[in-house]
Order: sequence, then structure tokens, then C-alpha cells
Amino acid sequence: MKVAIPTDNGQVIGKKFKGSRGFLVATIESGKIIHQELRWNLLSEMIISEHGSLYNLCDCDAVIVNEIGQCQCQRLKAEKKDIIQTVETDIPKAFIKYLDSLPIFLKIN
Repeated sequence: MKVAIPTDNGQVIGKKFKGSRGFLVATIESGKIIHQELRWNLLSEMIISEHGSLYNLCDCDAVIVNEIGQCQCQRLKAEKKDIIQTVETDIPKAFIKYLDSLPIFLKIN
């Protein structure tokens, strides 16, 4: 499973989904983060990708956001992406809260 968080610097959640410079994408297995990568939004990629501005999220299952507009929310839902809203602004803390909320049967040690 991959979860993306919009960000401008890799540490703080972007205030708005659409206006963020990129996404921190975490790969989660057995309830633990096994890999993270920072994916910058590049105009050249948005123009040539069939996914447009969501090209960075093609392989993601969910996004964690502070705020998201109705149009972006509908686009993500159409792409079958889960949307998790949080008031947390610190990315590591947001991931911890998300991992703690996963169903217990996913957490295999």
C-alpha cells in the first residue's frame, strides 16, 4: 500500500492539496513504513501524463490531507483513492496516527 501526503518541503503537510510542490509517498507493509520518497510536481510531467496533475499518485492507494477542494476530492475518488483528512501538520506525526488507525489484522510483526 502507498500513501501520499502533499508537501512543500517533505516535513510539513501542505495546507492545500492542489497547491503543494510535491508529495511524500510512503510504502506501507504489515502496518510499517518500509520506504519513503519525495515526488516533486513537474509541469512537464503533468502535461505529457494521461493522469495530468495526479501523475505522482498513480500507484498510491490513499492521500492524507489538511484541506482539499471539492473538484480535487472528486478526481481522487474517481481514481479510487482513499482521502484521509487530518488537522496534523507534521508529516511524521500524521503517518504515526494513520498507522495507528489501521485495522489490527494488518499489523503483523
